[in-house]
Amino acid sequence: MSIIPQEIIRKKRLGQPLSVGDIQSFFGGFLRGEVADYQVSAMLMAIVLKGMNRDEATALTLTMRDSGRVLSWQGNLRDHVDKHSTGGVGDKTSLIIMPLCLLEGLKVPSIAGRGLGHTGGTLDKLEAISGMNVYPTSELAIRLLAQNGGVFMGQTDEIAPLDKKLYAMRDVTDTVASIPLITASILSKKLAEGIGCLVMDVKYGSGAFMQSEADAVSLAESIAAVGSAAGLNIRCAITDMGSPLGDRAGNSLEIEECVEILKGGQRAASTRQLSVDLAAEIVVLARPNGDGKEQVQRRLASYLSSGKAFEVFCRVIKSQGGDVRQLENTSLLPQAKVTVDVTSTGSGFISQCDVRELGQVIVTLGGGRCKSTDKINPSVGLGHLKRVGDRVGKGDVLASIHADSLPAAKEVADRIQRAYQVADKAEAPPLILKVI
Repeated sequence: MSIIPQEIIRKKRLGQPLSVGDIQSFFGGFLRGEVADYQVSAMLMAIVLKGMNRDEATALTLTMRDSGRVLSWQGNLRDHVDKHSTGGVGDKTSLIIMPLCLLEGLKVPSIAGRGLGHTGGTLDKLEAISGMNVYPTSELAIRLLAQNGGVFMGQTDEIAPLDKKLYAMRDVTDTVASIPLITASILSKKLAEGIGCLVMDVKYGSGAFMQSEADAVSLAESIAAVGSAAGLNIRCAITDMGSPLGDRAGNSLEIEECVEILKGGQRAASTRQLSVDLAAEIVVLARPNGDGKEQVQRRLASYLSSGKAFEVFCRVIKSQGGDVRQLENTSLLPQAKVTVDVTSTGSGFISQCDVRELGQVIVTLGGGRCKSTDKINPSVGLGHLKRVGDRVGKGDVLASIHADSLPAAKEVADRIQRAYQVADKAEAPPLILKVI
């Protein structure tokens, strides 16, 4: 072995910056089996405690990107775009943003993820649609992108394998919560997509991994700086997760909500508005000399109201094996056996919501995973969800539980009741706090 791993660990433990060579040798050695798991564990903890500067985080990101296949596409790199979210409860905007961007003539090769902890995953939502193939080979993804302009795909062993191996280590060593490690994990996969533009949705609040606005801003600034250094055109939106997004959470229920919006429905206003706003950020980023954001927003909203976005979404889903009959008639999607309403005990306005607890309720019902091998029940979840700022009267529905059995629904009802607080006054925070 040409490197001495413990010497590189020592540098980071002492708070000294690692060189590009240090990072490539150490982490590349881990991928090749030349650096032991326990040595990587020590390095990860040193990074958590001592941090990384921008150059180090950029070097780690590029090392992770280059550990596998980097996709390439025909045409203008800036026309190849994506959006990524740090995750939340009811966060399903990726499914709406793709067809909106395709209607603007952009290409969207989207590597999506699975649910993590209390947060939902785009791949899990898509798999609520029968037959949906979310793991196309790279060759098939290239054909699908040429055919439709967009493709949903999961991370395969070809894409950033170092990220996959490192994440498994971070998960069992309590080193997930590190801004440079989070930055490198997100951006390595996005850069491997071969895109030129990325809009990040960095969430904060009770349902987000970043609970405070300050932490969300720190992460967004890190992602923006490293993304730019790696050659991406990038914007980061700081968005609210102090309420569930939309009025449904749970895989099949969220597909149903997306379909309603894509067909022109107005019910889940927060999902619709955030999808349009984030898609507009992508379009303006990709077309800096084009229309202004307000004009783009109006055009994107028209794609929803006209149903054009739904037609494009169906085309993408069908090309990946999904049964579009379930989109044309959402009653054909997986349906829960039991629905139970949880009602408010008082009158006023929703002043606080423990969104993380709502996400944990969905996991308890079977709609998420406690461990990676758990099988998800796509039919369960929560509907008619109230958001902070909503007016409620005594007896009004706070949430409806979609469960596999009545005992399962009753088991979580009190938890939902306690997750909501009602006061005489409350205002809804803005969906987007700021854009970096």
